[in-house]
Amino acid sequence: MKIIKYQKKKQGKYVIELESGIEIETYEDLILKYDLLIKKDLSLETLQKIEEENIVYDVYFIALKYLKTKMRSIYEVRNYLLKKGYASELVSSTIDLLKHQGYLDDFTYAKAFLHDRIAFSSDGPLKIKEEFEKLELTEDQKKTVLLEYTEELESERIEKIILKQVRANHSKSNYSLKQKIYQNLCTLGYHTSLLEEKLSTVLQDEETEDAIYKKEYQKLYRKLSRKYSGKELEYQIRQKLFQKGFRKHGDL
Repeated sequence: MKIIKYQKKKQGKYVIELESGIEIETYEDLILKYDLLIKKDLSLETLQKIEEENIVYDVYFIALKYLKTKMRSIYEVRNYLLKKGYASELVSSTIDLLKHQGYLDDFTYAKAFLHDRIAFSSDGPLKIKEEFEKLELTEDQKKTVLLEYTEELESERIEKIILKQVRANHSKSNYSLKQKIYQNLCTLGYHTSLLEEKLSTVLQDEETEDAIYKKEYQKLYRKLSRKYSGKELEYQIRQKLFQKGFRKHGDL
């Protein structure tokens, strides 16, 4: 099959036009590999090889384009290519090539991921460590990266979150507020050994707790007295206060 024309496209691609009117899109590397610029002729066997190798190049350049937008993990790139329907063997060989060329490195990715989470999220070290399970890292590599999330840094972030939660919850008792913040911090991935200490030093003192209790009592009294009176009113108020986490206060 005689080649009569080459037309350059984007990303190192060419369209080859044959004498028969057929057009074949392929890569510059393959044109050079099979000496098509010199031979000006394309056999059926060579055409079949080019079509097979086109797919290999397609996967490689699709992966490169995906990596251009931001740093990716091997896990992300593999899933991205598999979802596009490419065979797992071809995906694996492409990833191996990208790793060899330095485009994919989960250790470097993990360090960048840690810095990003510290800067732009409230995640604790345990939650970040969970994300590392998706990466191709050794246990030593995980430990090395997480060393940057020091206990001092974790304590500072815990205290900051607690103070923010306290300012946002003026009507809760110490008990319910502590439960809420503790659960939130556990979900965010902070070590429980640090939580009790920080919670006990930051939460409201007894005087503040009494003031909140009185305020809530009066609010409930105004609301429930429209429906209840006497002992039933007092019972309903106590029940609502108990649900809000108040445990130790007597009659007002």
